[in-house]
Amino acid sequence: MMRGIWTVARQEVRGYFDQPTAYVLIVAFLGISLFLSFRNMYASNLASMRPLFDLLPVLFAVFIPAATMRTLAEERRGGTLEWLMAQPLSEVEVIAGKFLGNWLFVLITLAGTVPTALGMLMASEADPGIVIAQYVGAALLACQLVALGTWASSMTRNQITAFIVAAALSFVLFLIGLPVVQIGLPPVLSGALARLSLVSHFENVARGVIDLRDVLYFVSTAALFLVLAVGAVSRDRLSNIRPEFRRLRAGSAVFIVLVLMANLLGSYVRGRLDLTAENLYTLSEGTEDLLGELDDIVQIKLYASAELPPRDSDSTQGREGSACGHARSFWWEPLGE
Repeated sequence: MMRGIWTVARQEVRGYFDQPTAYVLIVAFLGISLFLSFRNMYASNLASMRPLFDLLPVLFAVFIPAATMRTLAEERRGGTLEWLMAQPLSEVEVIAGKFLGNWLFVLITLAGTVPTALGMLMASEADPGIVIAQYVGAALLACQLVALGTWASSMTRNQITAFIVAAALSFVLFLIGLPVVQIGLPPVLSGALARLSLVSHFENVARGVIDLRDVLYFVSTAALFLVLAVGAVSRDRLSNIRPEFRRLRAGSAVFIVLVLMANLLGSYVRGRLDLTAENLYTLSEGTEDLLGELDDIVQIKLYASAELPPRDSDSTQGREGSACGHARSFWWEPLGE
């Protein structure tokens, strides 16, 4: 099975570089992303890759659909999908191979930013652990959006339609996590949207912490879109076999529910790796033991201005505000009173 997947993936990557589209996409992505990130670096006077990775979800929401729109839509339009499915390959192998090939292409493109990161690390005192986590987060984000683009391309013969669907859904996953969208919503609904949005999960990883909940989110949603893509490709073959087609639809529906439940209840998943040099987002063992012995809840107020420099702003966000349920932290802005 792996041989079949790798064969399809290799052909997919080769197909990119056999035409000028790949080079146009790579140059456009690197040019826009590096220009905007360097501009923000100079504006903030801070040596950090954070400006690039802050922009990455928006850039990927356009770049990845543009890269994946031809994946299966072109095969359908040209009539080569039927020929491909006639080969000794299953639908799972075809979809997995297409996904892997597109993901590798995105990672190759992203690798074009590595020299910038290395130069920044050598010329400054930036934390290499944070940079590593940022690239891990970028790879996970690419995994999710490539799977989404593969599914969108499997649903139509028109590449433009595939691009619009994938880009629209990518922006939906981005927008539902923004505070401006969640303002005024009930806490339960806003919390659910935050868990289903790529924003909070990507930001958690990009600050230097790899949490199992974030990995679960990206991997499970990618798997969901790939399952839907397999269903879309299998639909034509199974449409005349009603029992098989019904089982396919029922299985897809069950998988959707499982993915939603896994992410909405993801707060119960434990496990994290703090890659920052000073473990900025992890409580020490002594602090955890001390908080665990408390008989009452301690309220911690953080007095800080809302207009902090980027480095300080990042440091005040995402710290573990509680241990064993005995501590609660509050952001307090004196000048805002």
